[in-house]
Order: sequence, then structure tokens, then C-alpha cells
Amino acid sequence: MKVVNSILELIGKTPMLKLNKLTKDIEAEVLVKLEYLNPTGSLKDRIALKMIEYAERDESLKPGYTIVESSTGNTGISLSFVGNMKGYKVVIYETIPGKMDKERVKIMESYGAEVHLTTLKMISELRDKSVMGAEVEIPGREICLKLEKRDPNVWWARQFSNPNNVAAHNETGREILAQTDGKVDAFVAAIGTGGTLMGVAEFLKEKLPDIRIVGVRPKGSKRPIIPGKPYPKTEISGGIISDMLERNLVDEIVEVSDEDAINMTHRLWREEGVFAGISSGANVLVAVKEAEMLGEGKRIVTVLPDSGDRYLTEEHFVT
Repeated sequence: MKVVNSILELIGKTPMLKLNKLTKDIEAEVLVKLEYLNPTGSLKDRIALKMIEYAERDESLKPGYTIVESSTGNTGISLSFVGNMKGYKVVIYETIPGKMDKERVKIMESYGAEVHLTTLKMISELRDKSVMGAEVEIPGREICLKLEKRDPNVWWARQFSNPNNVAAHNETGREILAQTDGKVDAFVAAIGTGGTLMGVAEFLKEKLPDIRIVGVRPKGSKRPIIPGKPYPKTEISGGIISDMLERNLVDEIVEVSDEDAINMTHRLWREEGVFAGISSGANVLVAVKEAEMLGEGKRIVTVLPDSGDRYLTEEHFVT
């Protein structure tokens, strides 16, 4: 273990854990990558650093600029953190259900960000209280697009379509391959903007052509995501998800309800001692089902995207 000069150097290189109690009657292995051990408590630190540093290199982001983004929380937190460390003003337009916004807003403001809450009627009308960021972030993206067009000193991170979101998770895939000595039979991850799933799938499928890739999405999602079928793309929607489906990188999409994601998260806490967030429960639930299906000698890998400390007031499966 070495001493680092900046906390930004601690992003990534997260450990992998084999689940035992949750899989005691299953012959396949389930390994979880502990992404909630990144500095702010989520895997979005990876994409915030990658997107900002690339924008600095191509000079689309310069000293004195303001970073803006629409977020359900984790990307907003990570951009607030990395942006603050690099000296930028950060403005986040956040959309989140219920009382969860209080925790996430407080974290972002603690890093120095300016946060605007975007309340959506559609959240109260969802058939399930799980929320897909790719859908509910759209009003905030409209605001970011207008700000960027109006002010040349505004840089919109565009996490939903920024190729460096995917590139950041190519590195996650590289870490997974190294940690498993090249033995992975299936990879499971929740779909928010699609960056994690596409980035890891893109890298692993190149090295392991027969690997099975499974996407997890909240049951409350309205717009269907179907492998092999087109997904609409505009200035404020589609992006990475559209590209991922066009390239046939996903074998199956599984929907998980709020209740089931929460129940598995509680089991993670109590049985494995892993204090991860609700999307982690959704990922593990699907990974365990994959393990049951694939059977003896197979290895399933998933990621635990964020920490349980941002779900203390209210629990929902949010991507």
C-alpha cells in the first residue's frame, strides 16, 4: 500500500468479494466488485474523473468554466467532488423520488456544488417506485442544453451520451478480467445511463466472446429496452443506451421491483456485511438467479454501485 498525493488517485482499483451466505446452496460463484468503496461512495467517481480530464485535454472545459449536469444523485455527487478538487463551479439539476433528495443534496453541497431540485409529476405516477435515471433526468438535461447554448463558459458533462462514461468502465472491465484471472461467464449490471454495462461489456466481450451480459432495470421504467431493438436517440436522450443496443452488447434485460431490490439489499447488509445501496441489491438478485441458471463451475460477476448511507431516510431502486 502506498501514499498518494491526491484523493483523485484513489478512484477505481476497487476490491472483489466472493459472496458466501447468499449463495450457500448454489454451485456457481457470484463475485461482487465493491464500487461503493470509491472516494464519494459510488462508481460514478470513475466517470466524473474521466469525463472532466478528457474535456480539459481537448479544451472544451477550461479554468473559470461551470460544469452542469442532470442527475439522480450519484453522478451529481461525483462531479461535485472532482469538479471542486479541480477548481470548477458545479451546478447539478437533480431528480430523485421522495425524501432521498435531502441526503444526496447535502452531500453535493458539502462538496461546494449548487443544486437545483427538479420535481417530476411522473415519479408519483410510476407503477413501481423504482426509478430509471435515463428517463427522469430528461427535464434536467433540457435545462443543461439551454445553459450550454446560452453561455460559452458552461460545460455540460452529458453523462448519458459522453463516450468517456463508457471509456471509464472499459477500465472497470479490465480490472474485473485481472481480478478473475480471465474467468468470467456472465456479467450483470443495472442500467442508468448505460455507461457501466456498455463499458464493461465492450471490454469483456472482446476478451471473452462467449460471456453473457445481463442488464438490470427498474420495474418502474416506462420506455422498453429490448436487446436487438433500436432505442430512440435525441440531443437529450438515448445516447449510450442506443449505442449499446445497436451493437448487440446485451443478451438479456431483467426488470427488478423496488421491493425485491430493497429486500436483497437488506440481506447483503445482514448476511454478507456489505453496506451497499439498493441498486446493489438489484444487481445481486439478478446475479444469484444467473448463478442458479448457469450452474456448477460458472462464475458471475456484478458491481455494487453505491453505498447504503444515501438510502437511510428512504429506500428506492434508483439507477
